[in-house]
Amino acid sequence: MYEIQRADLAAYYQKMTLSDGRLADEACNQAFWSMREAVCQEMEALYREEPETPSVLLKSRLHTLMAKHFEPIIFAENPFFFEMGMRESTSWGLGDLCPGHWLREKLEPHIHREHPICAEIEQQMEAFFDLSQLGLCQASNSFDGDHHTLGYTTLFAIGINGLIQQAQNRREAFLPGSPQYQFCQAAEESCRAMIAIAEKFAQKAKKMLQEEPCASRRRHLERIAETAGRIPANPPQTFYEGLCMLLFTREASATLENIGVSQLGHVDRLLGGLYEADLQAGRITEEEARELIGIWMLHTDIKFDLAHASWPETSTCIQLGGCDADGNPVYNAVTRMFIEEHHRLGLVNPKLNCRYCADSPDEYLKVAGRAILAGHNNFVLINDEIIISGLIKSGVEEKDARCYVSGGCQETMIEGFGHTEGVAFYASVPRVLDLFLRPHPQSAFLPALSPADSFEAFYEQFLAALNAFFRVMTDQRTIRQQFHKEWTVAPFFSATQRGCIENGMDYSHGGAKYNFSTVSLIGYGTVADSLYAIKSLVYDQKKLSLEEMIQVLANNWEGCEALRQEAISLPKYGHNHAQADAFADRFLRDLTDMIRVRKNERGGSYIPSLFVYYHFETFSRCLRATPDGRRDFDLISAGSAPSQLKMIKDVTVPVKSMQHIDFTACGGGSSVLDVKLPVSKQVTPDIFAAFIRACAKYRCPTLQPNVVSQEELLDAKLHPDKHQNLIVRICGLSAYFVALTPQVQDEIIQRNLYAM
Repeated sequence: MYEIQRADLAAYYQKMTLSDGRLADEACNQAFWSMREAVCQEMEALYREEPETPSVLLKSRLHTLMAKHFEPIIFAENPFFFEMGMRESTSWGLGDLCPGHWLREKLEPHIHREHPICAEIEQQMEAFFDLSQLGLCQASNSFDGDHHTLGYTTLFAIGINGLIQQAQNRREAFLPGSPQYQFCQAAEESCRAMIAIAEKFAQKAKKMLQEEPCASRRRHLERIAETAGRIPANPPQTFYEGLCMLLFTREASATLENIGVSQLGHVDRLLGGLYEADLQAGRITEEEARELIGIWMLHTDIKFDLAHASWPETSTCIQLGGCDADGNPVYNAVTRMFIEEHHRLGLVNPKLNCRYCADSPDEYLKVAGRAILAGHNNFVLINDEIIISGLIKSGVEEKDARCYVSGGCQETMIEGFGHTEGVAFYASVPRVLDLFLRPHPQSAFLPALSPADSFEAFYEQFLAALNAFFRVMTDQRTIRQQFHKEWTVAPFFSATQRGCIENGMDYSHGGAKYNFSTVSLIGYGTVADSLYAIKSLVYDQKKLSLEEMIQVLANNWEGCEALRQEAISLPKYGHNHAQADAFADRFLRDLTDMIRVRKNERGGSYIPSLFVYYHFETFSRCLRATPDGRRDFDLISAGSAPSQLKMIKDVTVPVKSMQHIDFTACGGGSSVLDVKLPVSKQVTPDIFAAFIRACAKYRCPTLQPNVVSQEELLDAKLHPDKHQNLIVRICGLSAYFVALTPQVQDEIIQRNLYAM
């Protein structure tokens, strides 16, 4: 049955593959561009007639026209409705091909002409990321258009009709013609566009029914015809309707808003009650529910052709486990079925982001453990205590913090309370240290190093350099986004976020209840170890002066191998060494304190994060030798993990080390510990569950396990045909190992292999 589903989806998405600005299938290409042109022509006419129309009303009118001109794609073997045919196959919402991109396309050149400072800042940002020169950060965008989650809880409670009613009621409180009044108008129009899109699916299904002889296909079409007339306008009443609500609203809103809606929903919390009610009423069996779940999850892998993708980023996640707004544990039959069906079908997506804590149900940890120990390397295990406590420290109300989800990869989002801008920018902290010690002509914005008689004096100077870097980056982002926010408006998405309708303001303008931006700090362990090495070798032991250390680094440790080995042998962060970990904890608090006090353009705070993606490799390409013993261009530490300069045999060592670090200082931002574990029959689900509980006890942050056989990895590189189904975790995503580039394969093979 699933093979038919896969073939049905693949036949369409292969046609929608983009190459050189064209879709692979000529008929699809012509139909797509004809539809896009029709939408854009009507928008151009509106803009010519009413050039002063506020951008939020332009965006809502764009949604109305997209609803008018799109042609629903209904898969004959699929009971769900979600494909509008307005995006290429490898898009989860972002990109400039979809008509939803029109507003940016129209306004961005105008903004750059009117405000040349935007272009100047963008050129400087590009220089910051130039790996041949600075390589300080990745911050090419003024605003993170990815890592969004809809307010699914609100949609399940009141449906889109409820949002329309809220917008209508709130509009009456504002002065006609005011920005607040116009936002409410736009929110209402965009909500109606979403309903109109669903109704077109219902009409298409009814039309297809007239000519469909196959009984099973007719059942699918009948369900779509009935359900698309109800959902998403109204709250779901059944398990099937709940699945429809999640998939349809995610796909349609991403298309309309041209944003990355990365999170498909906290599925067990939202769907558990609907499934139990259906089961008790005899409306569904477990077998039927499992079949629906399997079909519901299939399309992402097929859209992105993961079997041939060397970097298969889909930014598509589901949330499982954790707790609800009242703190009650979330684990039910839906949790179990999603994990088991994902494993049974050998899926890579959607990414399985699993919340856990010390009190998580035993069966939950065992269900996840069985899949992980079998090599289903698709899991991220997120410690609720760290994330929720960090969010509360950042000013989030506890009930709201409990509703966090994570999406894109592991970026934290407070579901239904605003966009937390999962990645404002990736910052290479080791590169700041590198340029502080050995300046570059383009790093003159960093304060110069002056003589320091003590480590404390040196440390304060380095913190000042870091502070200067973050000040420049955040100030430049604020300047750009003050202008760019006119084309980042998203009235439907905003309507699902608490605060936007109440304030009459789009989320990109600061209307939501929370308005965080997350800064991802790369190479934390490498810098902590490097500072500790300077303290030990230069100031405590006086093995050499700071000037001599700088010269040793300039020579890439050549001729100083004994000293290098001494630097490597020093206590290191993550090795459960009290002094090294205490210093790393101090550095993390100092580092995060300087970030949290800065404000973004929406009036919100910056949240520090140790989420790294694959930049532990990217930023290493321009990073010269560091005082911890690392040579030029060697890899730096990843996330909250220790560096690989000193191998660790026992996985309990870094886990125990985590108890010495207060990761709540990251304010709810993700801090990821990657662990590569061997395949072992001796490790049972019971043992794995106990290990996860120990991780919670030791306040380990987000855990990303990779259970692999080193022998199989080596053989898979030599004989890929024999290992087509081998799945590995790269960083914030999973992939088929044999589809990866040799460089990425080698990096995974060379990772520290822990014993458990």
